[in-house]
Amino acid sequence: MRLANVVRTLARRGLSRTTVHDSQRWRLLEAMIEVTASHGYADANVANVIARAGVSRKAFYEHFVDKEACFLAAYDVVSDRVLADLVAPGARRVSAAERRRDYVLGFLAALERDLAVARVFMVDVLGAGPRALARRDALNHRFADQLFGDAAVDVTHRLAVIGGVNAVVASALLRPAPQLTALGPSLVGFVQAALRLRRADRPRQAGSKRSAQGRS
Repeated sequence: MRLANVVRTLARRGLSRTTVHDSQRWRLLEAMIEVTASHGYADANVANVIARAGVSRKAFYEHFVDKEACFLAAYDVVSDRVLADLVAPGARRVSAAERRRDYVLGFLAALERDLAVARVFMVDVLGAGPRALARRDALNHRFADQLFGDAAVDVTHRLAVIGGVNAVVASALLRPAPQLTALGPSLVGFVQAALRLRRADRPRQAGSKRSAQGRS
């Protein structure tokens, strides 16, 4: 996999320190994802990462304090790119319903482009510790804001819908040869139905509140 267009073979001379630094960092991030995809986060180790990246152990620790820091940096890069990929199609839409549809389809398409990365991003992150889970939670909030930003939907309801989408995608990624984009129609329908149910529930909640106030 390639996260950045950097120099892959470092000559002994003629390259700036910045070029060498950038090359090492990006190759380590790529290797971290590849090793995690192959072994899982728990069994991924620095030795495997540096071997895959072709970078010395000394160079690894010049960039990252430990395996977790490298994983979190890789997760942040992938998160930003997935979010950008899902936002771009929806930004062209005027209709809120079409925009939400394109956000969901963009999310699935971005993940399907590299299923190994998708598995790390959606599944392996769950076992990568509290800091990784905090990153995932922050990303879920960002995704929810994009999906429901123009709708009067509370945070709990937004995150419940995002959690449902994530659960379906993660389940698919555990099966051989997952077809994520094939989930699109069902997940779009789920998101739109959840929004309709929430809108229908608000008048009932308001009526119940008025009735309770009347009895008091």
